[in-house]
This record gives sequence, structure tokens and C-alpha cells, in this order.
Amino acid sequence: MNQWRKGTASWRIGDVLYLSIVFSWDIPEAVDLASKHAGPVVAGGPAAVVHAELLDECGIAVSACSPVEPLLFHNPLATFTTRGCPNRCPWCIVPKIEPEFKELPDFRPAPMVCDNNFLAASRAHQERVVERLRAFYRVDFNQGLDARLFTPKAADLLGKLKVKVRFALDSWAAADTVGTALNLARERTTSDLGVYVLIGFNDTPADARGRLELVRSWGVRPNPMRYQPTDAKEKNGYVAPGWTETELRRMMKYYSRLRWYEHIPYDDFQEDGQTVLFGGDA
Repeated sequence: MNQWRKGTASWRIGDVLYLSIVFSWDIPEAVDLASKHAGPVVAGGPAAVVHAELLDECGIAVSACSPVEPLLFHNPLATFTTRGCPNRCPWCIVPKIEPEFKELPDFRPAPMVCDNNFLAASRAHQERVVERLRAFYRVDFNQGLDARLFTPKAADLLGKLKVKVRFALDSWAAADTVGTALNLARERTTSDLGVYVLIGFNDTPADARGRLELVRSWGVRPNPMRYQPTDAKEKNGYVAPGWTETELRRMMKYYSRLRWYEHIPYDDFQEDGQTVLFGGDA
């Protein structure tokens, strides 16, 4: 899969400049782009919706509609087949920007599916999506699947694709469900598995490490996801109570690069700026 574009995506149609702003810390870049454009500016994306008042003060109109699909400018290999999510997870921005769950019958087929809750869709929609995705050599359900909805029927359906399946272990309450889903996926879908692990939200470093290590015990390298508030002015600027910036950075670096660091015990791993110390092996 090709890489996601970093920062604000922008394109012009006629004299109108369109901006797609995903993260709140990208707003200054978007405002700068708008200030250099002589014509109208229209913005969309999660950060634009949440901070519409701020953008309006800068003369930037906010609209959920665009003449073209903004995702094409972030990653042309990515697509949505549904929008929204029926869950209301307290750490998630989706309910604020897309409160209604919708199936998209005319979605653009692409090998990276970014649905926030694909398995919440009807069986008919799921079957339609899988059939249209069979043309791709490999499909990645990039945003993760709801482990609670990962039934044997869902596992068999997705097993018709050469697919990467991801789940999320956001709290200990989901541990048994995610573990069961992984076993089911291995049996009936794929061995190409991933698990996102939210850290820095209503937890402690010990709690987060415990969940990360649990995923490792399942034979999967976890993908740590550092919590970012919806109003964050800079990426990774928020440090949760009970954490330090050093510990957050250290845990993110170690567990997101286990392919290189897994031979080093975490307690022997120290992250100090760009310097990595390997305990007694340094």
C-alpha cells in the first residue's frame, strides 16, 4: 500500500481552492495555504468540521461536500464504503463529525478500506463490498474491525479476499473479545493480523504496557496509538495524567518498531531524543 499524505491535502477547481484537514494541528498550515490563494477557499475533513468557527474567522468556508473525493488526495489507494459508526467511544472523533451511520452503495473500489465500522453494515452491503474488492491482489481493512461483530459468517466472507484484518484493544474490557476474534480470523480468514492499542487515555503506563504485551502474547506485533484530543494544537502535545512525555514517546517508539527492537527487553530500552541505548549492549 502506498503512503498516506502528511498534512493538509489541497487542490484547485477553477478559482476555488479546496482543503481537506484531518487533524487539528494541521489548521495553521491550512490557514497559510488559504492566505496565499486569491479566490474562494472551501475546507472539509474532521478538523474542519470540529473547528468550523475558527476557520470561518479566517475566511475559509467549511463544507462536507466536494466536487471530488478528498481521500484521493490523501491516499488514492484508500476508500470508504460506509461513513460514521454506531458506537460512541469517548476517545473517538467520528460521532462528532459523522453522527449517522451510512452505507455507500456507489463507493469507489480501492484496496485500503477506511470504514470506521465496516461490520456494522448490513450483510448485503458487506457481500457487495467483498465482491467488488476481489479484483485487488490484497485488501487492508485499515481502520480495524469491530471484534464484537466478527462472527464466523463475517470471518468466512472476508476470507474470500487476500486480506489484512485489524482489531483494536482500547481497554481491558475488550481483551477476551479481541483474543477470540484473532483466533477466529486465523482459523477462517487470514494470518495477516494487526491490533491497534490505544495508550494515554484513562490508563496508566503499566495498564498500557500490559495490553501491548498481551497482544504480543497472541503472536501479533501491536500497533500503539497515542491518544490525541480533538482540539490538540500540536501532534503529540497532550500528556495524560499519570504519564510523562518521555514515557509516552518511549513506549510509542519501542512498540511501533518491534520488528527491530523486540530482542531488547522493554526495561532495557531507553529513548532519549534520537539516541537509543541498549542497556549493557550499548
